[in-house]
Amino acid sequence: MMVGLNQVEIADKCRTQQSVVSAWSKGTKLGTEQQLKPLLEIFGYKLRRNTFRIYWNIDPTTKNKIFHKVEGKVVLSHAFFDARRSGYKKYKKIPQHKLVIHHQGGDKFRLIFQNRIKFLHSDQELESSVEDAIWGSEVSEQIELKELLKHVDKYAETTLNDYPGDANTLPFIARQALLNHGFHIEGLVEYPAVW
Repeated sequence: MMVGLNQVEIADKCRTQQSVVSAWSKGTKLGTEQQLKPLLEIFGYKLRRNTFRIYWNIDPTTKNKIFHKVEGKVVLSHAFFDARRSGYKKYKKIPQHKLVIHHQGGDKFRLIFQNRIKFLHSDQELESSVEDAIWGSEVSEQIELKELLKHVDKYAETTLNDYPGDANTLPFIARQALLNHGFHIEGLVEYPAVW
């Protein structure tokens, strides 16, 4: 249960019985939003911490910095690297693109399309000890899972066409991440176990 409160105290705050709180604790019943509202008022800040990320971009026309706060659990954060070469030998891997997927509750998601920020008067990439600060970000509209997968597949075909390994594996990586977070993916050939 919650630190500092026993089941009787939780029941009192939620205006319910201790046996109901016990059922919540065991996972046999779920509390309603109205029942849990007092707990959210007390402990909600703990639930909300680290459930958002800050992104930014520079407007190409005005050169103004635009900052975005995107809420929701990150389901996937994957960078795509430009392998710098000298002849046939790789000597440095520089991330150039990144794709982030936020789950925003229910069947709602946002995609964050990121490109490495470069200095205005040179082709040199921005560096920072804060990894998120080096990316210019475009935030998608809120979309459903089926639409999300179409966007990911299109991104793999278009933006990543210079990264053939990533272009071919991103559809798999995205579906695997979504499945690992408990989402149902249509179109899979399933082989269930029998216990």
